[in-house]
Amino acid sequence: MKTEWTLCIAVLGLLWSGPAEAQRTAIRKDNTRAVMVVTNEKPGFYVRVDVDHPDRIYYEGQEMRVNVSSEKAGHLYLIYHDAQGNLTLLFPNVAQQDNAIPAGQDVVTVPGPGANFRLVIGPPFGQETLKAIVADRPLKDLEVEQLTRQPFKQVSTKDIKAAYVELKGKPQAWGEHYVDIETRAGGAGKPQPGKPQPGKPQPGKPQPGKPQPGQGPGPVIPDAQPRRVGLFIGISDFADPAIRDLKVSDRDAQAMADVMRGNCQLDSAIVLTNQQASLANIQQAICQQLPAETRPGDTVFIFWSGHGARCADTNGDESDGYDEYLVPQDGRLDDVQNTMLIDDTFGRWVQELDGRKVVVILDTCHSGGQNAQEKGIYSKALGVDQPHVGGVRFDFLDGDLKRTKDIGQKETALMASSMAAQVSFERREGDLSTLTFFLVDQLGGSGPLTLPAAFDAVKSQVAQYVESNFPGTTQTPVLIDNTSSPILLRP
Repeated sequence: MKTEWTLCIAVLGLLWSGPAEAQRTAIRKDNTRAVMVVTNEKPGFYVRVDVDHPDRIYYEGQEMRVNVSSEKAGHLYLIYHDAQGNLTLLFPNVAQQDNAIPAGQDVVTVPGPGANFRLVIGPPFGQETLKAIVADRPLKDLEVEQLTRQPFKQVSTKDIKAAYVELKGKPQAWGEHYVDIETRAGGAGKPQPGKPQPGKPQPGKPQPGKPQPGQGPGPVIPDAQPRRVGLFIGISDFADPAIRDLKVSDRDAQAMADVMRGNCQLDSAIVLTNQQASLANIQQAICQQLPAETRPGDTVFIFWSGHGARCADTNGDESDGYDEYLVPQDGRLDDVQNTMLIDDTFGRWVQELDGRKVVVILDTCHSGGQNAQEKGIYSKALGVDQPHVGGVRFDFLDGDLKRTKDIGQKETALMASSMAAQVSFERREGDLSTLTFFLVDQLGGSGPLTLPAAFDAVKSQVAQYVESNFPGTTQTPVLIDNTSSPILLRP
C-alpha cells in the first residue's frame, strides 16, 4: 500500500516564543534571504523557476506545484526559504533522487508525476522564496546521497554559501533563478468573516502600492488593480573621455517619462539621466525598485536612450561570437566586461520581473559615428574602426528574450530603434532622437494605443525622416513581441 506524506509549506520554522526568539528569527530571515537572492550576473545559460499560481499567492490548505526549466541540461537544486527563514531542499528528495534536469522546454516538476508527497500551505505565513540552481556537474557541497536520505533535507546558509564558493569564477557553468511567493491564512483563498478583504482598502489603512512616510515601497495588495510602472534611462554625458558624448539622450528619457505619466496612466516613473545612470543605479532600479513596486500581472516599461556596442563573447552563448552591451554613464572602454551592461546580464535582470509584462524600448546603436547625428560610440577622431556591416549582428537582448521565452518567460517585448546593421540618429532639429520623437508624438494622442499599432506608425515615420534628412542611409525600427496579448501603451 502506497504511503503518502506531506510537507506543510511554511511550517518548518521555529515557533515564536517571545521578543528574543523573534529577534533571532528576524536576523536569520535576513541572512537566509541574502543567500537566496544571490544572482549569477553573467550566466552561460538561463534557468527559470515557476509555480502553478500566476499571482504567486497561496492560502492555507492549498497545494503548490513547482516547475523548473533550464536552457541547458545540468543538475538541479531547488531550495525553499520559508516565512521564518528556514531553508529546505525540495529537490532532489527521497522520492526524486535523480537531480538531472533536461534542456529546453522540458521541465522538472515538484512533486513529480506519481510522487507520494504533497506541498501543502500552512502557518506561519508571509513572503517566501523558491530558488533554483542548475550546475553543469553535481556539487560536492550538496551531495545528492546525503540530501535524499530523508523526505526533505533542511540545509543551512553555510551549505548554500559553500555551493556558491564552488561555483565562483565559473559563470558559464551554472545558472539560477528565484521567485517570491506569498502565503496567507484564510483557507484556500476564501475570505474570513470580519476580516479585511484583499484589494479592498479599509478606512485608515495604507493604500495598495503607495509608500508610507518613512517606509519603502511596502507590500502591494495582490488583488489591487494592475499597476503600470516605468524606468527611463537617458545618457548624453559619459565619464570616459574615449566615449563620444551625445546631445539629446537625457532629454529622450525625460520626454518619454513625461508623456507616459501624463497620457499613458503610468502609476510610477523612475528617471535616471546622465550621472544618475551609473551601472549600480541601473541595477538597483531594475532588480530592486521595479520588483518592489510591482507584482505578477503588472506592466513594466524600460526605456533606454544612449550608446550600444559589442565585444567578444566570453561564455559561448552567442552564435556570432559577440556579446552586445549598453553603455552606462560610468562605463569604460578599457574594462568592458566589468563596467558595461552586457546583454546576458540584462537578460538575467529582466528575469527579476518574471510574471510581469515587460516592454523594453531601446533608442541606441552600436556603430559608426562618422555623422554628427549618428548615435555611435566610436568616431574617426579616435582612430577606432568599428564596422556595422559584414555579418556581425548587434542584437542586444532580442536573442536573450527568445532564450528566456524557450524556458517559459513569455510576457516580454522589445522595440529597438534600428536593425542590426544600421545606425540610429538624433534629429537634425536637435530636440530628440528620431525614434523617441515619433514615439512621444504617438503617445501624446488620444484613445487606446497598443504596442504593435505604435510600432507600425513610428516604423514608417522614422524611415521616411532618415531617408529625407540623411540621404544614403536607412533606419528601420524592429519589434520582437513575445506577449500573449497586445500591450496597451496608452490605455
